[in-house]
Amino acid sequence: VWLRRFRQQGRVRIAMPKEAYNAKELADMKLPGYPGTPQKINTLAQKNVWPSRKRSGKGGGKEYFYAGLPDDMKTQILARFQKAQGIGERLKTGTAVVVAGAAKPPVKVRSTANALGGLTRKPKAAAAMNDKDRAYQDAALILCSAIDESAMSSNWSEAQAILDLAERIVSGAADAGLIQAADTTYLKKRKTGQTVSALVSRLQKAMACYRAGLIEGEITRYLVAGRPAKTGFKHEDKVAFLIHYCRPSRPSVAKAWKDAKDWYAANHFVQPAYDTFIRIEKSLPMTVKCRGRMTGAAYRSLLPYVARDVSMFQANDIWVCDGHTFKARVRSPIYGQPFRPEITFVIDWVSRKIVGWSVDLSESTIAVSAAYRHAQISTRAKPLLMYSDGGSGQCNKVHDHPITGVMVRQGVEHQTGIPGNPQGRGVIERIWASTVIELASNYATSLTRQTDRDHIRKIGVAIGKAARAGQVPEWVPPWETFLEDLPKTVDDYNNRPHSSLDGKTPNQVYQEKFDPDSLLSGATDEDINALWMPQVVRTPSRGLVQLFTNSYFRAELVDELAEGEKVRVGYDIHDAEAVTIYRMDGTPIGAAQWDGNKHAAFPVPHIEEKRLDRAKGKKALAERDIALADAELMQTLTVSTADFRIRVPAAEPEAVGQREDAPAARVAAPAPEAKPNLLQLEDPALIRWLAAHPEDWNNNLRNYLAEQADKIKSVARLVDEFDLWAELETRAGAAGFEERAAVSGN
Repeated sequence: VWLRRFRQQGRVRIAMPKEAYNAKELADMKLPGYPGTPQKINTLAQKNVWPSRKRSGKGGGKEYFYAGLPDDMKTQILARFQKAQGIGERLKTGTAVVVAGAAKPPVKVRSTANALGGLTRKPKAAAAMNDKDRAYQDAALILCSAIDESAMSSNWSEAQAILDLAERIVSGAADAGLIQAADTTYLKKRKTGQTVSALVSRLQKAMACYRAGLIEGEITRYLVAGRPAKTGFKHEDKVAFLIHYCRPSRPSVAKAWKDAKDWYAANHFVQPAYDTFIRIEKSLPMTVKCRGRMTGAAYRSLLPYVARDVSMFQANDIWVCDGHTFKARVRSPIYGQPFRPEITFVIDWVSRKIVGWSVDLSESTIAVSAAYRHAQISTRAKPLLMYSDGGSGQCNKVHDHPITGVMVRQGVEHQTGIPGNPQGRGVIERIWASTVIELASNYATSLTRQTDRDHIRKIGVAIGKAARAGQVPEWVPPWETFLEDLPKTVDDYNNRPHSSLDGKTPNQVYQEKFDPDSLLSGATDEDINALWMPQVVRTPSRGLVQLFTNSYFRAELVDELAEGEKVRVGYDIHDAEAVTIYRMDGTPIGAAQWDGNKHAAFPVPHIEEKRLDRAKGKKALAERDIALADAELMQTLTVSTADFRIRVPAAEPEAVGQREDAPAARVAAPAPEAKPNLLQLEDPALIRWLAAHPEDWNNNLRNYLAEQADKIKSVARLVDEFDLWAELETRAGAAGFEERAAVSGN
């Protein structure tokens, strides 16, 4: 009575032991009837399943909840706590000191969670609660507080207070807030509605959880039940799934489950049902289950990325360069046959403007240099930084040599992206779709991703048939038409409003953020051409400088240079009549004229040499294919002749004029074509064989050749020649395939 009265007056404070003790603290107490070492305490706790939690701080280990310890141990700990706190006196004037936690607590712990009269309740962390959980917690606290106050004010037992509140709630006589709280905690509603007995049972459980939380110093701790932790899948099942599912061939879940049968048997595990693999596949994050199934840029497209901000820079600070193989065939300006040219763009990153472009037969140093040169001629500017991929056309001695490199001579820093990571150059990768890919879709020879695959196949067959007849279909666009359409496409792009530029055009942003300091003061077209003229280091001998297969002569070199002194030789790829000689510090000496008495009757420009090299490479590739074909024809099979022998019944003697004892005629069947080992064939021979024997295709060959076509131009050209893109796409069409049907030469 006095406790309830003093508590209502706010004159009571609750003194209680610690919430949890570790094994060393319990052992140091030397409690009678219990072990005196931490090891034995831990053994006893494990045997009797004392509720515990992970110990925070250094050392780790476990801490055992005071509320879950045996009753006699809690009584001894409580007595020691009272003695240590000096709480042995009776009520003192002004403040009453009462120890909460009797020898027999209202909640008995049977497991790691509090067992409340058959109710096993594990606390739910506040961070894991949702709105429904918080509403339930508040409602339960309102009901428990009302029961506690009613018991103290009316001098009732807890059971009487619970029964009284349940009757008033069911009858509707209780306060509206209490009725609403009871309805909030009524989770599994029945058709008959709330009954007094059911509500009493629910309130008793809530009060047990309320008391258990009060003992531990947090009255709301057990009011919301935590859901049992998901056990998840067995470790060996997840390992088996990842091993057999995460493969470049991208097997289905059904195939992965089937292939895992031998793995389970070899490791002495029981293979689960097929549905287990289905659930594992649905539960894993995309980045986990696709690791191994996707590689390179395709896998990186699933990972988080960093958006690069260039708003603090000015126009002409950063230029980005990239090449793209045109997604349509046009007539070659050299031999007139359909081919796919290489387009190189240079854009200003800040304004997204295409400042320069070039077209060539394939990706090369010459094509990239021409695009750079066109960008500087059209803008009369020099960037601070040039950003590109690491291809051979971008990274080479012509551009990056520490002495003769064009970038070094102009003071332009050249940086490259990570191989296989096109997201780093996404600013220019996105341009292709709205410019040259859109242009290619207007041509009859379109090879874009949107073009019908069967149409592409028919077009390829028609072009191949016409080529064998020495003709070109009239619907293949001429080179001149392509060169007229490309500048219009670039101009349309530069003058079209962009959402990424707040509705402005690239030309407008370029003018707004133009940096006057980037201009090349007084530079003419000839000066810029000279800047982009490739250079090499040579050592003159008696006035002669050797460059490729040509000799250039300048008599003054004998008097102007010291013995063995090196020079830099600048040359024009289109004109082999003369070269320009520079000292190693860049000081010009003068021109050296071609001396044609050693190698050729006429000077051979460097670009012509490149054409000769390309032709030699094609011839060498064709000769290798011919040699492989000859080798296939010479293969023999070691078989018994009886396998190819057919017995023909003897004809009637009267019909053929033979004797009855004449032997029957024997006719040998023609030997079948010998099938080579496809795994040992070179790529060209493999492609030719599969083109002639479509029944030998399988998914592994499709995926392999699709990857080779992405990396090797010669393979892409052969796939293009035999029109096998549709075949590759049937199984190789993933994120990295995108437009493999249009990447020959890329």
